[in-house]
Amino acid sequence: MSGGGGAVAPRQRSCEACGRPRSERGSCPHCAAAPPDEGTLVDAKTGGDGEGTGKGKMGGDGGGTGGGKEIVDGRYRLESELGRGGMGVVYLATDTWLGRPVALKMIAPALAQNGSIAARFQREAKALASVRSQYVVQVYAFGEHAGSYFFAMEYVRGRAVSEILAEHRAHGDTIPPHRTLTILIRIAQGIDAVHAAGILHRDVKPSNILIEEDTGRPVLVDFGLAMPTDDPAAALAMGTPSYMAPEQGGVGFHGSTATARTDAYALGITAYEMLTGAPPFTSNDRAQMMRYHARKQPPPLSSKNPELAPFDKVIARALAKDPADRYPSCTAFAEVLGAASERWLNSILPTLPPPPLSSRRPDPAASVARPPQVPKAPLAPSPPVAPSQLAPAPLAPAPLAPSPLAPSPLVAPERLFHVLVVDDSRVFRKFTVQATQIAFFRRGKSREVIVHGACSGQEAITLASLQPPDLVLLDFDMPGLDGVDTLSHLRALPGGDSARVVVLSGRVRPADRWRFAVLGVNDFVNKPIDFSQLVDRLEGIVRRHEESEIHRKSRDG
Repeated sequence: MSGGGGAVAPRQRSCEACGRPRSERGSCPHCAAAPPDEGTLVDAKTGGDGEGTGKGKMGGDGGGTGGGKEIVDGRYRLESELGRGGMGVVYLATDTWLGRPVALKMIAPALAQNGSIAARFQREAKALASVRSQYVVQVYAFGEHAGSYFFAMEYVRGRAVSEILAEHRAHGDTIPPHRTLTILIRIAQGIDAVHAAGILHRDVKPSNILIEEDTGRPVLVDFGLAMPTDDPAAALAMGTPSYMAPEQGGVGFHGSTATARTDAYALGITAYEMLTGAPPFTSNDRAQMMRYHARKQPPPLSSKNPELAPFDKVIARALAKDPADRYPSCTAFAEVLGAASERWLNSILPTLPPPPLSSRRPDPAASVARPPQVPKAPLAPSPPVAPSQLAPAPLAPAPLAPSPLAPSPLVAPERLFHVLVVDDSRVFRKFTVQATQIAFFRRGKSREVIVHGACSGQEAITLASLQPPDLVLLDFDMPGLDGVDTLSHLRALPGGDSARVVVLSGRVRPADRWRFAVLGVNDFVNKPIDFSQLVDRLEGIVRRHEESEIHRKSRDG
C-alpha cells in the first residue's frame, strides 16, 4: 500500500468561500478558507499509540479500477492519506457503491501477522460497530485486504477540540462556556452509548472530540484503547496521563479498576480544560502526573475564573479520587452540568428587554417561497423529543406571538426547508430573503422553502426553538447577543447540530474566523455584497447542503 506517483503542481481554482483564485492545496490566501477536500482525521491515533494529522500522498500502486488508485474490498477507492501511527494508516476513501466519503483504517501488513495486534484491531472495529449514537463515529464495514485488515468508518470533516482550544489560548481567550457545555453534554450522551454497548473508551480527551464542519456536531473518535468492560486487560495502565483516572493509571483508590466512571473522570478533566483553557494538572513526568491524579486536589474553577463558581462542586465530584464518589454515568454528570449552566446564565447575563413590538408582528422581510404544484404528502405527526436530548438551557427571551410563518402541520416535514435570516437591518433581511428564494428556484427543487426573519439574536433563539432551521444566515454585529453568542444558543437547541450556518458581516476578517470553528462554521459572506453574487454564493451553499444531507442519510440509514 505504497503511495505511488510523483508530486503534482497545484492547480488553480476558485475559492468556494470568497470566489477568488486559489491553489488546490492549502488554505485560501484571501479568506483563509480550508480546501474542500481537507478534513481532520476521524481516528487520528491508529491503535492509540501515534497521532496523524495532515494529508499524504495518493494511494496509487494497487490494482483494480479508479484511474490507478487502489481499490480495497472491491468498493473503497483510496483518495489520500489522512494520517498514520504505530499500527497503520488512515485514508480518505470513496465508497464507490454508495458514492460517499469514508475514512479507511488499515493495519500495517507486517503487524497483521501478529495475532494479538490483529485481534486488537478487530476488537476496535467491533466496539465501534456496536455503538449507535450521532455523537460517536460510526463503523460501516470490516474486512481483509492484501494480507492485512481494514475497517471503513464515517468520515467526519472537522477539527479537534484540542486544536480549537490551542487557537483560543493563542488569542488569550477560552471557548464560550455555553458552547463548551453543549459539547460536553452531547459527548456525554455518546460515551453512555458506548458504555451501553459494554465498552470502555479509556481515552476521552479534547483531541478525540471533533467538531464537524458545517453542523457543529461534536463526535467522539479514536477507539484504539477501547476495551469490553469485562476484559481483564482493561485494568492495564494505558491512556493519556493528563486525562487518566487514578485507577486507570494503576494507583486507584483501594485497588479500584477501570469502569464507566473512569471515562466520566476523563470527561471531567476535559470539561475543566474547556472551561478554563488548561487541564488541572501539568507535568512532563508520567509517574508524577499519576500521583497528582491520585493525591492532589484540582484547583477550583473559580480560582481561574470567578464567574465559573456555579460549576466548582459539579466538576469536583466528577474528579473525585474514589470512583464511588463520582457520578454514576456521564449522562448523570451532564444533567448536573445542565442545571449548573442555568444558574450560571442567570448570574452573568443581564436581563434582556423584550423584543420591540414590531418584531412580534410578521416580519415583512420573511416569506414563504412555494414552487408551483408542489404535491402535499399525508399527515405526519412530529416525532417526540427524546428525554436523552439534553442541552444547556438557552436564554429565556420574552415569548413571541405565534408566527404566521411557522410551518403548518398539514405539510409533510420532508417537503419543507426552513431558512432563518438574522440581521438587525430590515433592508438587508429583505435583500437576503429574496436572494435565498432565487437560489432555491435556480437549484430546480420542488420542495417548499419557508424563510423566517429575526432582528436580534434573542428573537432568533425564540424562532429556532419553535422550528429548527436547516440554514441560518447570521449577521455578526447585532445589539445584545452577537453572532457567536447567538449561534452558541442555537446549536444547543434540539436539532441545532443539523443547521448549516453562513455568517454575513463586514467586520469578521479572515484572521477573526477562528472564533467560529468551535461552532462548525466555515461559510462567510463579506458585506457589502452584490445581489447576484449573494445568489451565487447561496446556491453553492444549498448545493453543498443537499450533498451533505445525502451523506447524512446514508450514514444514519
